[in-house]
Amino acid sequence: MKVLKILDWPSKRYYGETHHFYRWRESFLENDLKVEIYFDHKDKRLKGADYLLLHSRYFADGWQNIHTRSSQNEDELKTYLLEMKSTAGKVIWFDAADSTGSSDFPIISLVDVFMKKQRLKNVDYYTSSEQNDLRIWLNTIPEDERTKFIACPSDQLHKIKLGWNIGFNDYRYFGYKMSRLSNYLAYRLYPTQLSPVDKIRKYDLAFRGTIHKDKGGKNMISYQRNHVLELFEKLNLNIASGGNVSKAKYWDELRDSKLSVSPFGWGEICYRDFETFIAGSVLIKPLMNHMETFPNVFVEHETYVPVSWDLVGLGDKLEDIAAHYDVYRDIAKNAQEKYFNTINDAQGFINNFKQNIE
Repeated sequence: MKVLKILDWPSKRYYGETHHFYRWRESFLENDLKVEIYFDHKDKRLKGADYLLLHSRYFADGWQNIHTRSSQNEDELKTYLLEMKSTAGKVIWFDAADSTGSSDFPIISLVDVFMKKQRLKNVDYYTSSEQNDLRIWLNTIPEDERTKFIACPSDQLHKIKLGWNIGFNDYRYFGYKMSRLSNYLAYRLYPTQLSPVDKIRKYDLAFRGTIHKDKGGKNMISYQRNHVLELFEKLNLNIASGGNVSKAKYWDELRDSKLSVSPFGWGEICYRDFETFIAGSVLIKPLMNHMETFPNVFVEHETYVPVSWDLVGLGDKLEDIAAHYDVYRDIAKNAQEKYFNTINDAQGFINNFKQNIE
């Protein structure tokens, strides 16, 4: 029996990106892998693991945050990684960055596996110093400034493995309360509630949000979201939009909507994607074929309707889908079924995880 020790991100324990390790502990045991989870990097029990997985967001108050990164906290992290590497069979860095890009390559030589939530198909991008943004889609938009990143050394490229995305997070309405319970209690008594795709839906589209005045204007992370919001005044659609509302109202609107748009922001994948699947709406999203991810629930024209990164023609596309909703509804059905099957497949997750840490 091998031991996997996890240094978790304390603020989202149980229901965030490590949710499935809590949920499927018994399944991991059946696969000869004992999971232990910790919340303090100084805990001596972290030493001596066969596998030590470090959630990068644990270090978000220091080095992992590019705004607070310094030579001092970088040296401290490197010293820590060297110490842990001397006691563990393998050190796994789970890069929790939202995008396919990464700002964490300065430490890749000190770990054995560098896991990404989504990875570029063209991995050579990571080694090119000419690429100058964490978010590849921003390179298609003229801009005055970009978030610089340090390229991955070519001899370290083999360490970049595919981890898992936020699709495995707990999206149940009271999931943040129920996730502490065992798998049996948490999911058999309170399963994920999917809305029937064929239910009557009074809105053509649901999208809550406000225009964000980014420094740098349209070139920054809110460009696509702002573009979507500005479109609404020109569309002949019944749209549930506006500023923030309660969680209950947000879900009611999404479950009553035929369509849901999910633009890129901090990353390609968004909570809205999986909320859309749960709600049974048709997902419209910028093209995702530049990357690979797990679970891969993003199949063009099968589980989502792709649009170009510059969102040209998005308004016409939304009006066309709403007008021919009966034709597109099968996409929502396919997506919901694929998502539901994946998030309940413990063995599938474990197989993928073990394959990528070996």
